Amino acid sequence: SERLTSLIDNVLDFSALESGQGTYRLKQGDLAEAVERALEAFHYRSEQEGVEIELEAPEDLPPVLIDQEAIALAVINLLDNAVKYGGQTRVELELSTRRSVVDISVRDHGPGIPSQSLQLVFDRFYRGPDSGPTRGSGIGLSLVRHIAQAHGGRAWARNAAGGGAVVGFWIPAASA
Repeated sequence: SERLTSLIDNVLDFSALESGQGTYRLKQGDLAEAVERALEAFHYRSEQEGVEIELEAPEDLPPVLIDQEAIALAVINLLDNAVKYGGQTRVELELSTRRSVVDISVRDHGPGIPSQSLQLVFDRFYRGPDSGPTRGSGIGLSLVRHIAQAHGGRAWARNAAGGGAVVGFWIPAASA
Protein backbone atom coordinates (compact mmCIF):
# COMPACT_ATOMS: atom_id res chain seq x y z
CA SER A 1 0.00 0.00 0.00
CA GLU A 2 2.93 2.36 0.67
CA ARG A 3 4.30 1.78 -2.83
CA LEU A 4 0.90 2.39 -4.39
CA THR A 5 0.40 5.52 -2.30
CA SER A 6 3.83 6.79 -3.33
CA LEU A 7 3.11 6.12 -7.00
CA ILE A 8 -0.28 7.83 -6.80
CA ASP A 9 1.27 10.83 -5.01
CA ASN A 10 3.95 11.10 -7.70
CA VAL A 11 1.40 10.92 -10.50
CA LEU A 12 -0.83 13.54 -8.84
CA ASP A 13 2.11 15.86 -8.08
CA PHE A 14 3.44 15.45 -11.60
CA SER A 15 -0.01 16.07 -13.10
CA ALA A 16 -0.45 19.26 -11.09
CA LEU A 17 2.98 20.51 -12.15
CA GLU A 18 2.40 19.67 -15.81
CA SER A 19 -0.91 21.55 -15.80
CA GLY A 20 0.63 24.57 -14.10
CA GLN A 21 -1.43 24.07 -10.94
CA GLY A 22 1.42 22.87 -8.76
CA THR A 23 2.92 25.62 -6.68
CA TYR A 24 5.75 25.68 -4.24
CA ARG A 25 5.80 27.70 -1.06
CA LEU A 26 9.42 28.68 -0.81
CA LYS A 27 10.58 29.99 2.53
CA GLN A 28 13.83 29.98 4.39
CA GLY A 29 14.14 26.53 5.86
CA ASP A 30 16.41 23.86 7.21
CA LEU A 31 17.48 21.55 4.40
CA ALA A 32 18.81 18.94 6.83
CA GLU A 33 15.38 18.82 8.50
CA ALA A 34 13.64 18.21 5.15
CA VAL A 35 16.11 15.43 4.37
CA GLU A 36 15.61 13.86 7.81
CA ARG A 37 11.83 13.84 7.18
CA ALA A 38 12.43 12.06 3.88
CA LEU A 39 14.63 9.47 5.60
CA GLU A 40 11.97 8.86 8.23
CA ALA A 41 9.31 8.42 5.55
CA PHE A 42 11.58 6.04 3.60
CA HIS A 43 12.81 4.06 6.61
CA TYR A 44 10.24 1.26 6.34
CA ARG A 45 11.01 0.68 2.66
CA SER A 46 14.78 0.55 3.18
CA GLU A 47 14.31 -1.80 6.12
CA GLN A 48 12.06 -4.11 4.06
CA GLU A 49 14.60 -4.15 1.22
CA GLY A 50 17.50 -4.74 3.62
CA VAL A 51 19.32 -1.63 2.39
CA GLU A 52 21.39 0.51 4.73
CA ILE A 53 21.23 4.27 4.12
CA GLU A 54 24.07 6.40 5.41
CA LEU A 55 23.57 10.15 5.80
CA GLU A 56 26.50 12.54 5.63
CA ALA A 57 25.70 16.19 6.28
CA PRO A 58 27.85 19.05 7.56
CA GLU A 59 26.69 20.89 10.66
CA ASP A 60 26.94 24.30 8.98
CA LEU A 61 24.68 24.12 5.94
CA PRO A 62 23.80 27.58 4.65
CA PRO A 63 20.16 28.67 4.75
CA VAL A 64 18.09 27.90 1.67
CA LEU A 65 14.70 28.91 0.31
CA ILE A 66 12.75 25.67 0.05
CA ASP A 67 9.37 24.03 0.06
CA GLN A 68 10.10 21.36 2.67
CA GLU A 69 7.47 18.93 1.35
CA ALA A 70 8.78 19.18 -2.21
CA ILE A 71 12.40 18.67 -1.13
CA ALA A 72 11.39 15.65 0.95
CA LEU A 73 9.54 14.23 -2.07
CA ALA A 74 12.60 14.73 -4.29
CA VAL A 75 14.85 12.98 -1.76
CA ILE A 76 12.40 10.07 -1.42
CA ASN A 77 12.40 9.66 -5.21
CA LEU A 78 16.22 9.66 -5.28
CA LEU A 79 16.34 7.06 -2.51
CA ASP A 80 13.68 4.97 -4.23
CA ASN A 81 15.72 4.84 -7.44
CA ALA A 82 18.91 3.96 -5.57
CA VAL A 83 17.17 1.08 -3.80
CA LYS A 84 15.48 -0.13 -7.00
CA TYR A 85 18.55 -0.05 -9.23
CA GLY A 86 21.38 -0.46 -6.72
CA GLY A 87 20.97 -4.18 -6.26
CA GLN A 88 20.52 -4.09 -2.45
CA THR A 89 23.80 -2.25 -1.98
CA ARG A 90 24.54 0.39 0.63
CA VAL A 91 23.09 3.81 -0.23
CA GLU A 92 24.83 7.05 0.67
CA LEU A 93 22.84 10.27 1.03
CA GLU A 94 25.09 13.31 1.15
CA LEU A 95 24.48 17.00 1.68
CA SER A 96 27.38 19.26 0.78
CA THR A 97 28.10 22.86 -0.11
CA ARG A 98 30.20 24.30 -2.89
CA ARG A 99 30.45 27.93 -3.76
CA SER A 100 26.94 29.31 -3.26
CA VAL A 101 24.92 26.11 -3.71
CA VAL A 102 23.91 23.11 -1.64
CA ASP A 103 24.12 19.65 -3.23
CA ILE A 104 21.92 16.72 -2.32
CA SER A 105 23.21 13.47 -3.76
CA VAL A 106 22.32 9.80 -3.44
CA ARG A 107 24.81 7.11 -4.37
CA ASP A 108 24.23 3.42 -4.75
CA HIS A 109 26.90 0.78 -5.34
CA GLY A 110 25.09 -1.11 -8.07
CA PRO A 111 25.85 -1.39 -11.79
CA GLY A 112 25.52 2.33 -12.55
CA ILE A 113 23.61 4.02 -15.36
CA PRO A 114 24.33 3.13 -18.99
CA SER A 115 26.17 6.07 -20.57
CA GLN A 116 23.47 6.55 -23.23
CA SER A 117 20.89 6.97 -20.44
CA LEU A 118 22.69 9.52 -18.23
CA GLN A 119 21.05 12.52 -19.90
CA LEU A 120 17.70 10.76 -20.36
CA VAL A 121 16.96 9.57 -16.81
CA PHE A 122 15.24 12.88 -15.98
CA ASP A 123 12.88 12.71 -18.98
CA ARG A 124 9.33 11.87 -18.02
CA PHE A 125 8.38 8.22 -18.43
CA TYR A 126 11.95 7.27 -19.41
CA ARG A 127 12.99 3.82 -18.29
CA GLY A 128 16.48 2.66 -19.11
CA PRO A 129 17.18 -0.19 -21.52
CA ASP A 130 18.18 -2.45 -18.62
CA SER A 131 15.12 -1.72 -16.44
CA GLY A 132 13.74 -5.20 -16.98
CA PRO A 133 11.09 -6.14 -14.42
CA THR A 134 12.03 -3.28 -12.07
CA ARG A 135 8.84 -1.55 -10.99
CA GLY A 136 8.28 2.12 -11.63
CA SER A 137 6.62 4.62 -13.92
CA GLY A 138 9.55 6.73 -15.06
CA ILE A 139 8.29 9.95 -13.48
CA GLY A 140 10.23 9.98 -10.20
CA LEU A 141 13.41 11.58 -11.54
CA SER A 142 11.41 13.87 -13.80
CA LEU A 143 9.70 15.13 -10.67
CA VAL A 144 13.12 15.58 -9.00
CA ARG A 145 14.26 17.70 -11.94
CA HIS A 146 11.14 19.83 -11.80
CA ILE A 147 11.50 20.39 -8.05
CA ALA A 148 15.18 21.32 -8.43
CA GLN A 149 14.37 23.80 -11.20
CA ALA A 150 11.52 25.33 -9.20
CA HIS A 151 14.05 25.97 -6.44
CA GLY A 152 16.47 27.64 -8.87
CA GLY A 153 18.68 24.57 -9.14
CA ARG A 154 19.44 21.67 -11.43
CA ALA A 155 19.25 17.87 -11.28
CA TRP A 156 22.21 15.78 -12.40
CA ALA A 157 23.38 12.17 -12.70
CA ARG A 158 26.74 10.50 -13.15
CA ASN A 159 28.42 7.17 -12.59
CA ALA A 160 30.66 6.94 -9.56
CA ALA A 161 34.30 6.00 -9.69
CA GLY A 162 34.44 2.45 -8.41
CA GLY A 163 30.90 1.62 -9.54
CA GLY A 164 27.38 2.70 -8.85
CA ALA A 165 25.34 5.74 -9.75
CA VAL A 166 25.23 9.14 -8.10
CA VAL A 167 22.05 11.10 -8.75
CA GLY A 168 21.13 14.37 -7.14
CA PHE A 169 20.38 18.03 -7.45
CA TRP A 170 21.65 21.37 -6.25
CA ILE A 171 19.82 24.44 -5.09
CA PRO A 172 21.23 27.90 -4.39
CA ALA A 173 21.95 29.02 -0.86
CA ALA A 174 19.58 31.75 0.32
CA SER A 175 22.37 34.32 0.49
CA ALA A 176 23.38 33.67 -3.13
